[in-house]
Amino acid sequence: MLAKYLTFIMTLSLNVFATNPDPYVEALQEKRFLKLPNGNEVLISYHSHSEEALSKTRIFMRNNGKILWDKTFVNEYDELWYKANFIPVIKDKFADDLNDDGFPEIGIANWSGGKAPCASSGIIFTVKEDSLQFLKKQEINSEFSRQIYSTKNEFMNPKYKDPLCARR
Repeated sequence: MLAKYLTFIMTLSLNVFATNPDPYVEALQEKRFLKLPNGNEVLISYHSHSEEALSKTRIFMRNNGKILWDKTFVNEYDELWYKANFIPVIKDKFADDLNDDGFPEIGIANWSGGKAPCASSGIIFTVKEDSLQFLKKQEINSEFSRQIYSTKNEFMNPKYKDPLCARR
């Protein structure tokens, strides 16, 4: 009887940890297209037909079919660029002017593959007219965070820590 109970608990535990329990975050992990208010589009592209290509992420910006900016990321900003996706920079906003410089910021997260999800980062870029410029990194839990920050005040706080990672 005890063996059956332990087997049931172990199976249940494996199922809980093998799936992403949050459908919102699961949908976020597929978000690779972002339309900005000025009409520019930012896209994330990666290819899975070779081992080498799995660790490369191409991000480009276009407007009316014309490429304005294009870069392939491999290890930039000490990140493993694997399965990148857009993530809201603040709650419910994929683009917002966080530093009040007149240009919106966007966030990109890389999937951790279940390994040390709190060692993941939200990469924040400022979107200029024809380029993306790296602004900063913020530690997030790539498997459960719904956004990088909840408010602009958190962005301005240099000691801010993602609540899902704060206990480490």
